[in-house]
Amino acid sequence: MMDARWPSLVGTLPLNDWQFWIATLLALGAVTLIVRPLIPRKKSTKSACPGCPSGEAASKPPRPKHVDLTIGGKRVRNGR
Repeated sequence: MMDARWPSLVGTLPLNDWQFWIATLLALGAVTLIVRPLIPRKKSTKSACPGCPSGEAASKPPRPKHVDLTIGGKRVRNGR
């Protein structure tokens, strides 16, 4: 059941005040920023990488290539 005071509470909101609306929008934006990361995302059935079955390659950056350190054409340390 609704409380009998409900209509009187709505009547006291400053709906004609621009500052009320700015503060309301800021509060809604803050709530959105806080709650959005908590909501799980739906997994897309569409692959991000058409040639990749899992779409994993499109999201991961390529691994850097490792090279041997040489000084004057001679290997300084052993490679991996």
